[in-house]
Amino acid sequence: MKKTITLILLIGLSCVAFAQSTTLNKKLKIQINKNVELLGLAYFIGFEGNDIETKTIDVRGKKMPKKDWHNYGYSIYEKYKKFATNESLATSFAVADHLWLDYLIAFLVQVDACPNAQLTDAIAESYYINFSKTKNPKEAKENVIVFLSGLNAFSKEINFEQYLADSQKYYEVALEEVRKSLPETDFISAMENFYKGSFNTYNLVPSLTIPKGMGFGIRYTKDKQTHIYNVFGALDFQQFSGVNTLQMGFADKQRLRELSVHEFGHSFVNPSVDKLPEKLIIETESLLEPMRLVMSNQGYNTWRACLYEHFVRAGEIMIAEKIGDKQGAKNLLNSYLQDRRFDYIPTIITELRKYDNGRYKTYDETLLAAMKEIAKHK
Repeated sequence: MKKTITLILLIGLSCVAFAQSTTLNKKLKIQINKNVELLGLAYFIGFEGNDIETKTIDVRGKKMPKKDWHNYGYSIYEKYKKFATNESLATSFAVADHLWLDYLIAFLVQVDACPNAQLTDAIAESYYINFSKTKNPKEAKENVIVFLSGLNAFSKEINFEQYLADSQKYYEVALEEVRKSLPETDFISAMENFYKGSFNTYNLVPSLTIPKGMGFGIRYTKDKQTHIYNVFGALDFQQFSGVNTLQMGFADKQRLRELSVHEFGHSFVNPSVDKLPEKLIIETESLLEPMRLVMSNQGYNTWRACLYEHFVRAGEIMIAEKIGDKQGAKNLLNSYLQDRRFDYIPTIITELRKYDNGRYKTYDETLLAAMKEIAKHK
């Protein structure tokens, strides 16, 4: 057991050392997080794996069996599906069934690795208060303790340390693919300069158990230090069984940069959206109706969520231009308008260009001006 833990720690330490020596940005860290991998495994066998053998999925315009696209996840499902009804896991998920993965991940990256995860006084209440549907502090604390106890027990019952040891070569390749796929341009500095803000660390957390296509932008503050994360599943096809050259699906340079700018972007953008007058959001809510179905299909069921996404994606386009990827910016704009129906991005970009040219002093001011322009579409 000690050897296994040492191997995993070496992976983490090597990627931190790389992040500190990179010429891109000293704040950038690349790491595997054991709690994220455990949560992803539990989610895959409990939810994503349901009917995976019979479902199809659209990948780049072509339909293919879902199990072939999620082939690493499917291999996990095949091995651990007998634990899908595990009592410890059921107990853990029962107190968290109303919470999405981003909230759980933002909490889990702050605690020790399972099976030793515990709630400590160092974790602010805001990171676990939602474990109570009524936001009752006492109930939230009780529920999060149940959640962690269940995950700790589940990790022992499936021998999760053995999974990590058996999969070490796959994680090493995944980390190396991310390292080699980082853009030569310092996109983090470009974001800080554009949004006129910064964070203490920017963490890329590739995951082999989080389903492909999923990405989560999270942040937490501790000891006056704010850390933001892009936690993401594989981006491309994987080859890991019976092959000489492993491919773990993280070598898509364009997608990696775009996803990182997107997920990191939420930490810059969302607080500004939350400062908008509530009256303005309510008054413009009817603008969601023409795009409600397509937004819902993408997982955005409220007007506020759609606004987050509109402003983050408009920012992606601006950042792509700023680091010299004009074609990438055009591709993003076309995709977001034609395929994804983010109808108000052009309106937002008009105001962002004014901001970039000095018309507005702050991003907050710009966002409010853009929102007032969006309101004219009613």
